[in-house]
Amino acid sequence: MAPVAPGRRVIDRGGQDEPIEVELVRVRVPLLRPFGAAHGIETVRDVVLVRVVLADGSEGWGECSALSRPTYTGEHTAGAWAVLRDELVPARLGGRTSPIVGHPMASASLLDAEVDARLRSAGRSLAGQLAGLHGDEPRPFVAMTAVVGRNGSIDERLTMVATHVDEGVALVKMKVTPGVRDLEAVGEVRAAWPQLRLAVDFNGSADLASLAALDGLDLAYVEQPAPADALVESAFLAGRIAAPVALDESITGPGTFTSAVALGAGSVVNVKPSRLGGSHAAAQLVSDAVNAGVAVFVGGMLETGVGRASALAVAALPGCTLPTDLGPSSRYLAVDLTDPIVTDAAGRIVVPDGPGTGRVPDPDRLDAAAVDRILLAR
Repeated sequence: MAPVAPGRRVIDRGGQDEPIEVELVRVRVPLLRPFGAAHGIETVRDVVLVRVVLADGSEGWGECSALSRPTYTGEHTAGAWAVLRDELVPARLGGRTSPIVGHPMASASLLDAEVDARLRSAGRSLAGQLAGLHGDEPRPFVAMTAVVGRNGSIDERLTMVATHVDEGVALVKMKVTPGVRDLEAVGEVRAAWPQLRLAVDFNGSADLASLAALDGLDLAYVEQPAPADALVESAFLAGRIAAPVALDESITGPGTFTSAVALGAGSVVNVKPSRLGGSHAAAQLVSDAVNAGVAVFVGGMLETGVGRASALAVAALPGCTLPTDLGPSSRYLAVDLTDPIVTDAAGRIVVPDGPGTGRVPDPDRLDAAAVDRILLAR
């Protein structure tokens, strides 16, 4: 599959709703401030955007929100770019099923872009379609969690929490490790705001001592205390702390979710559409969690407006019972690539409306942020 120059017209060889062009755009957008977690610190969002053009001329966008290094999962931006360029996109344009194993974030970006294009062609919203498939109506606003990274001093983290409390967020989640400063920061936050709904995220790095140190702080949940593949360990830890355990990296699809429920590894699930293979797969997992009596929230990956709008369509499902990690564009980026994702006067995040996800990149901002782009066609 040879690349063609952007703007080249391609002759249609398929149905009107089949993709005939796919453009990959790698962008780098500086974050307003470094964001630290147990798996590393991000200062720039280096992501791949995917633009799909259908034979009827409709366009749609998706985002591969893998991190720049393979520290959260095995996927990373440079690898996703290669997999999309060399495998996934040529197979889709050629009408073949790709034999590639893994790479759900790359796969999700292509699938979501095609879904976005089809919905735009039909004049329907993604939030409405996802809710309708599960017999619901989407919520126009979603209660929000503010996620505080682990970089910075304890005083700096307290200042960040104070800002978010003033914004009216429904919950604050702190990224932590078993390090003394991280644990002390959580204690200081609880002392300053005794009534605040507060959670922590270990990103797989917890031990019994660190969990015991936090267990009297009335936490809404402890996220991913054990490594992603350690469901038995997670169940062991869940049985020894008062706070509910939320699972993030451990949940890669319906199989791991079913195993986690059977083992008692957690009673809350963080649904990340990109990690699960796309918005429709994520919506199905929300439904599965509701049926299993498991609490749900939708998490984020420091997305640009493209990926955030898509994830918010999942967060708008009534089955998402806990505040979403997805925040407004202004929390992470000086200028988003799309019209910004915003909050209302009550501190809730507004679910974009309009066809598809309700957001597309601004051409000038996209050009300014792009570091590589390629157009593949039939």
